[in-house]
Amino acid sequence: MMSARMLRSNSTLSAVAAAVNVPPASPAMGSKGVFSIINAAPSDHKFKHHVYQCGNSAFNVRVKEEIKLLQSSLPPGIWVTTFEDRMDLFSVMIRGPEKTPYEDGLFFFELQLPPNYPHRPPNCSYVSYCQPKLNPNLYTCGTVCISLLGTWPGYGTENWNSISNLLQVVVSIQGLILVAEPYFNEPGFEKLKGCPRSRESSKQYNETVIVKVVKTMIDLIGRPRQVFEKEISAHFKEHGERFCARLESWIRSSETYNSRSFGQPSVSNATFTQDSTSAEFPLLPISKSTCTTLRQSLVTFRQALTRVRPQQI
Repeated sequence: MMSARMLRSNSTLSAVAAAVNVPPASPAMGSKGVFSIINAAPSDHKFKHHVYQCGNSAFNVRVKEEIKLLQSSLPPGIWVTTFEDRMDLFSVMIRGPEKTPYEDGLFFFELQLPPNYPHRPPNCSYVSYCQPKLNPNLYTCGTVCISLLGTWPGYGTENWNSISNLLQVVVSIQGLILVAEPYFNEPGFEKLKGCPRSRESSKQYNETVIVKVVKTMIDLIGRPRQVFEKEISAHFKEHGERFCARLESWIRSSETYNSRSFGQPSVSNATFTQDSTSAEFPLLPISKSTCTTLRQSLVTFRQALTRVRPQQI
């Protein structure tokens, strides 16, 4: 986990959104994220059965302000939904940013505003589909570890205060957690960036992440989140084959390299020939064992895609 820095203003939000490789807007997605309000909170929402934190009139005014901000300012690749019967609850879907090991994956978070909101941060839970965790900040128990949420110690404006908002939370998750080298989100690891040994460790971590993302998407197809079921189906229809093709190209180029190196483990990808299909973060060449695991997982993923399309799209 790490101290993910708080985003303090709309101008800062814009800067971070520009810096992170947010997914390109598709015609269906539009030029920004999607906010919606539906009738009732789904039964699988983490906080559905918690006491309704309706708060007071100040709470209700603040919720309306949050909704306006989310409607106008969500960046592409983020979907947020709240509910007419539970305006203290929010569901979030984030598409993994480009040029990261999370690209084309879907990741889910559920929030509940406390009655003294915004003087206290929202309760936030990550919906995990795999074990062990696929990011240092995202725990299988649901903990999202960033200082903005009070789940990791921060300094000054990295912490939540009464002018913080939900938009900052979701953009922080997209831009500061789902990153190209999550290995360096581990405490104290950021200072190791640039060291050859740490680069190899980052590469190995990304190999593990890629495998977990594929397995997570397989499980997600079988158990989609109720509130985003249509969006999940549309996502896999539009991006499923591209996701497979990208990983398969990485497997092929890695297997070619590994065969030429007579099976010797590569400690650096400095001698690996990069081309237009290469990953733009530390990953290639993928190790022989991970290539085997990925191939097997992609077969299962393609089978899942075949099953889901006639039923859900």
